[in-house]
Amino acid sequence: MSSLREKMKEEMVLVGLAQSTQDRYLYVVTHLQKYYDKSPDKLSEEEIRGYLLYLLNDKKFSPNSYNVHIYALRFFYCVTLRQPLRKLDLPRTKVTYKLPDILNSDEVQEIIKATDNIKYRTLLITIYGTGLRMSEALNLRMKDIDSHRMTLHIRNAKGGKDRYVILSPVVHQALQRYWKACRFVDYVFPSKNNQHKPLTSNSVSRVFKSSKARAGVTKKGGVHSFRTAFATHLLESGADIFAIKELLGHASIQSTARYLEFVPHRHKNLTVPIERLKL
Repeated sequence: MSSLREKMKEEMVLVGLAQSTQDRYLYVVTHLQKYYDKSPDKLSEEEIRGYLLYLLNDKKFSPNSYNVHIYALRFFYCVTLRQPLRKLDLPRTKVTYKLPDILNSDEVQEIIKATDNIKYRTLLITIYGTGLRMSEALNLRMKDIDSHRMTLHIRNAKGGKDRYVILSPVVHQALQRYWKACRFVDYVFPSKNNQHKPLTSNSVSRVFKSSKARAGVTKKGGVHSFRTAFATHLLESGADIFAIKELLGHASIQSTARYLEFVPHRHKNLTVPIERLKL
């Protein structure tokens, strides 16, 4: 499997898959190998289907998690092993989309206030104040902060794209206070044990969960809920959806349009046709 693993890693790099996607795909194929204790290139289609049934029936995988396994196995068999897709007809499941809980401004403020550590508190302020993905915020460096133009340079984001986002005075002041207290030199939010590596997402998620509990916020959602709140609150304030698309770094306007579902009262000033009738 070691040689297949390296070959798969090379193929994923060549097609430009994000590191997080590469890690998930490798995990899927490795888990399949452990399940049968056999190299995955030696498995029959019936064995693969048996494994997928195990994920659905025994492990109770959600549609999203199950489909990630499908995409990973398709990549391994159809790209790494060069097996035609018609010989490996792996069925996806229908994904049901549920609207997330949206934090209001007061809840965001209370979570930030409940975060005692200045590094994590500044990180949360930065994410809510700019709409960054957590990975983008964690990979910020000193050179990415432009205090003259009041922008942040987001490098190699999702899809390998760079972009600039607005650095608000509130976020800028928070970063200045944080720098005076911690004097970071490379990564803005470095690991405790290594200044040349960023914080891990797991550590941030743990702190966020604790802060939510202390703030008494019971709505579901992790750190990403701050990015969702950023976009939703902008829409509620009347911001242009195309401007929000650029700030969020979405490749398609369809991804941004999904946030419209989170603002049902955006139509509150509309007059429905029946109100024009004299009944």
